[in-house]
Amino acid sequence: MIGLLVFVFVKDELSYDGFHTKGDNLFLLYRTDYKTDDPKLEPGWFDATPGKGVEKSISHNLPFLELVKESIPEIDKVIRVEGNFISIKRNEKQLSEYVNYVDSDFFEHFSFNFLYGEPSTALKEIKSAVITDDMAMTLFGRVDVVGETFSSGAEEANIYLISGVIEKPVNSSLEFNIVLNLANSYYYNEHSDDWHYNAISCFLLLNNSEDASIVSQKISEIYSERFADDISSQREMLKLSASNPVVQYGLKNIQGLYLDPSISYGKSSSPLYSIILIGIGLLILLIACINYLSINVASSGSRQLEVSVRKVMGASGTHLRVQFYLEALIISAFSVLGGFTLMQLLLPKFNALAGKSIELSLIENIQILSISLLFALVLAFLAGIYPAQILSRFKVVNGLKGNTTYKIKPLLIRSMVVFQFVLCLFFISMGLVMTRQFNYINNKDLGFDKEQIVYVRGLWGKTQLMKQELASNTEIESVTGVNGIFTPSTSRGGIVVNNIQYWVQSARVDFDFFKTFSIPLLEGEYFSEEMGVEALENRTIINKTLFDLYKFDTAMYNLVQKDIQGVVNDFHFESLQKSIGPFRFNVANSNNLSDLFVKISAGKTEAGIAAIKAAAEKIVPEKEIEVRFLEDYLNSRYKDNQKWKEIINVASVLGVIIACIGLFGLTGINMANRTKEIGIRKVLGAGFSDVLILLNRQTIWLILLSTAVSLPISYYFMQQWLSGFAYSTSITADIFLLSTCICFLVVVITVSFHSVKSTLSNPIDSLRYE
Repeated sequence: MIGLLVFVFVKDELSYDGFHTKGDNLFLLYRTDYKTDDPKLEPGWFDATPGKGVEKSISHNLPFLELVKESIPEIDKVIRVEGNFISIKRNEKQLSEYVNYVDSDFFEHFSFNFLYGEPSTALKEIKSAVITDDMAMTLFGRVDVVGETFSSGAEEANIYLISGVIEKPVNSSLEFNIVLNLANSYYYNEHSDDWHYNAISCFLLLNNSEDASIVSQKISEIYSERFADDISSQREMLKLSASNPVVQYGLKNIQGLYLDPSISYGKSSSPLYSIILIGIGLLILLIACINYLSINVASSGSRQLEVSVRKVMGASGTHLRVQFYLEALIISAFSVLGGFTLMQLLLPKFNALAGKSIELSLIENIQILSISLLFALVLAFLAGIYPAQILSRFKVVNGLKGNTTYKIKPLLIRSMVVFQFVLCLFFISMGLVMTRQFNYINNKDLGFDKEQIVYVRGLWGKTQLMKQELASNTEIESVTGVNGIFTPSTSRGGIVVNNIQYWVQSARVDFDFFKTFSIPLLEGEYFSEEMGVEALENRTIINKTLFDLYKFDTAMYNLVQKDIQGVVNDFHFESLQKSIGPFRFNVANSNNLSDLFVKISAGKTEAGIAAIKAAAEKIVPEKEIEVRFLEDYLNSRYKDNQKWKEIINVASVLGVIIACIGLFGLTGINMANRTKEIGIRKVLGAGFSDVLILLNRQTIWLILLSTAVSLPISYYFMQQWLSGFAYSTSITADIFLLSTCICFLVVVITVSFHSVKSTLSNPIDSLRYE
């Protein structure tokens, strides 16, 4: 079952963007900026961002793309894509939706499934639109909506005619609900001649996929020639060597785009997740196979009398071997069928755990079942060969005497036990450190008050009215409008301090922002409403990190000091996977801000939410606003890590259970090999406790050995995972001590059955023929 679930997960991951018929020749154009002469090109194991010293970008300017198209004959098509949020309206429904503006021939090269309309003509008209079936159901309550219209913009300035409906792509890195002609884009119309305004993504359709490296090299050369002065200035400013290219272009095939999170485009995942899951699945499967083989061998000892009788009655060694093979095959086949059935039953739970929506077709089910049965054949052969060889060759007289003792090398048994203990300790330790890290995240002071704050989105143009409506409500403590913080829309610009470039993120806020979030002031003063927005237009409030950078460069500090209104304490506006960077705030009227944050009075959560919804119904009855607790939004930034914590915890439980089953069988083998020894010791006067300690002593030593082996392995992977966080908990000895105690307790309970049974056995039974 575990192997099958891992198989369908990896199969789903690898299927992304594989449905495009021209996928082999479709490439995303990206740019790499080098900030140092010794960049770390690859990210860490658990880090999705590009390596240090480099920055990857997928945004380009229109004139440069035109130049590329004209200059490189290996390029068949340049397909431009711009994404943005717009407000759309249909009758009484008004939504804020993410829209892709694309070239008119976009659907001729990307093979999305059209339910209605024709790919070749869907976007030929400027005001035509293609929407997904989900969006059609949201706006119209049905899917066959070709010929219907919706509007966008102030006072419904733009009316779009729906010319196509596509099936919502599940396994696609390109995410959208609405696709419009690029000619409708503000950027396309206002910045078509701007060589420095980079805001558009680009896919290249090549004549031959093998030309990708040649094309990327030619694009880099075109850029170096066209922007030679910019490159020279950047090299001088950052003190880069002459051999540093400063800027290079690359191409990423669309079929590999999803599994490359270093290129931030659309939906993505790390291949590390698949590798981890494959590793977990294979290790647990290996434990299960070892356990099955060992238990099969252990149980075969009790069948020596049966085999002896069969031999006396004329059964040959070949007949006995065939019997054992068939028995193993039947057990393996039923195990596969049982695992396949469990996989079908648990697939919805697995989807929820892994964040997937996997649905298997009949053909896929047949393929999976066929592969599983083939695996059963191999496992049956391995499971049957050892007992078949042993029992078909031993002496009949020993079996008829009832002598079921047989020798299996102790080193082999101990090696298998240690191997399983190491895996169990690894899974338990990783689960413990992940739990500790998320407790650390949940309890860490972020530098602002996040309690009782609700995030309200979708109020463009009505933020001030909404704020006024809520101001007099007793359930509401304070309200503030914001643009560009706690959301993906944060903007940024560059500064150079002592020849080192830093990116400074910025946000626009209203006068109540710092009060609502309780962010302490270190120097200067907050924005004052009495001064007005115009008087503060060129004033800024900065965080302590940016202030320290300015102070480090005296000349720059003297230059910008007059524009600094105040300095606030650092706070974590991004996830704890990133360190706090320089940040500045500018004041703006609430009406020009898209997001509203509402602090609800303590103990009045339900009433506060109701007041927000009532105000929204009054101010923007035509819109469906999004109301969400800020704490939930902040926690959602760790959903991938949370998902893997749950997977590791499940793997820990399964690994321990399966290992204990195997340990039970391996202990049975060990006890069978030591039956005479135990009998002799008891005859010579050994008591119950003496024998029990003797039998469990070896297990204790094996646990200690396993701990010594697993400790450096676990520590290394813990460090690698925690390195993906700028702020993390520490790895202390109690994690390893606790995991060892858990493993020890479970193991002692497991082996005690055989130990007590052997201790209480009558020594005469094992020594009657001696």
